[in-house]
Amino acid sequence: MAVALESGTQETSGMGGAKTIGLVGSLAVLLNNILGPGIANFSSLYQQSGWLPPTLLVLVCVASSIFSGAMLLASMRAYPNNQDFDVRVEYGTLCRYYFPSKAAKFFQGLFQLAMLTANISNIIQTAQVFDYFFDTVFGDSCALMFYPSFMHGFCQTSNEDVTPFGAGKVVLSLGMGTVGLVSIPLGYWNLEDNVKVQNAALVVILLSILLWVLIFFALGLEAERVPAVGTSLHNMGGTILFNFMFISTVPSWVCEKKPGVPPLRTILGTLVLAVLGYLLVGVIGGMAFEPYFMTDNTLLSQLNHISPQDASPLVRSTAFVTVQAYAISANLASIPIFSILMRYNLIESKVVGSKVAGAASVLVPFGVAVLLYTGEGFKNAIDFSGTFTSSFVNLMAPSLFFLSALKQPQQTALMDARECMTSVNIARPFWKTSAWDSLRSETAEKSRLMWRIIAWVNLSLMAVLTLVSVVDQFA
Repeated sequence: MAVALESGTQETSGMGGAKTIGLVGSLAVLLNNILGPGIANFSSLYQQSGWLPPTLLVLVCVASSIFSGAMLLASMRAYPNNQDFDVRVEYGTLCRYYFPSKAAKFFQGLFQLAMLTANISNIIQTAQVFDYFFDTVFGDSCALMFYPSFMHGFCQTSNEDVTPFGAGKVVLSLGMGTVGLVSIPLGYWNLEDNVKVQNAALVVILLSILLWVLIFFALGLEAERVPAVGTSLHNMGGTILFNFMFISTVPSWVCEKKPGVPPLRTILGTLVLAVLGYLLVGVIGGMAFEPYFMTDNTLLSQLNHISPQDASPLVRSTAFVTVQAYAISANLASIPIFSILMRYNLIESKVVGSKVAGAASVLVPFGVAVLLYTGEGFKNAIDFSGTFTSSFVNLMAPSLFFLSALKQPQQTALMDARECMTSVNIARPFWKTSAWDSLRSETAEKSRLMWRIIAWVNLSLMAVLTLVSVVDQFA
């Protein structure tokens, strides 16, 4: 293993450290991630693939997330002097402690790429919503074009595309500028400083999804729009995997949560609420609209495009308000979080200083988002992130961390005499032991074997799913 213990045991300039995030704030940080921009593609995904294949894959990812979360937490606790999460152990810290140097750099690079692409998709979706807000309220939204015309300012309205400016252009829009003005300063805050923003965003997200369900029923549901098995499974894996990338945020969150907040139970609660949201938006939302999965529209743009013939003014106004509220709360709350996680890990790795890390994590995503803004850039960002980074970083690396931890000297020596006398094998059967129990007891051979099998099954399953998704990308 490659070890740089001092990096995890001391505070670094530019990183947070106060353990002030409570249970509600913890749920908000994780839920705002998992219910972020990717959920806007679930309605079209369920129309395209049917309700059965995506739901089964979601449940597989839920199970993998639970086991991955448990193994990640156990691996963090197995880090020297960190049984009670007293040491600041970031994702990159685990990479360097458990992996050889080259593998550590590879997974740290994947982590940064995953955070970058997730942030890009957040920025794009939020800017698109803002531009349609300006278009609706003022009759047009405006932008500065860089391609095909250079430095050409113009205003335009188009209801045929995901932005008011059509496809095939590179523009810096009014919506993109607004997102930057609001979210860039927040990206320089610490995670704990964003809790109030996260709490408010959680309320708005849940309320928006509830109102969307009511709008779906008001539009009328047609079951044939979401069959059991659809016409294509293309991009299903990448889209769903993208939404389960919250596991990689767990180390930074654990470092700043209050000691009394149970980490694994918080992850379980997050997953339950997230799956409910996915099914409501995917199945019912898919039944509410004419199939649009062959276009580059998202659920948010569909809600913005409801015609007077399809719904009353009240329904259309509610749809418009909830889209704006959701985009502002969910995405503007998530954009700073991804920037903060990138910055934390860049600083913790000591590759760059705090100023360069801040610029790379906060400003670079906006530059790339401008290039991908029109056309299918948003979907491509999600597909790329889900397929090539999310499963590696979130659902495979925790198994590798844990398998490496199993090879380390067992943690029994770190327990006091009382804990040794009440060994997990004496207290309960091996199938009821946790991932951490299997690491800390010398005599828990059955428990260690069970969790080793779980780790290898999870790793193998996610590797196969990732391979299938990669092949699907080039099909």
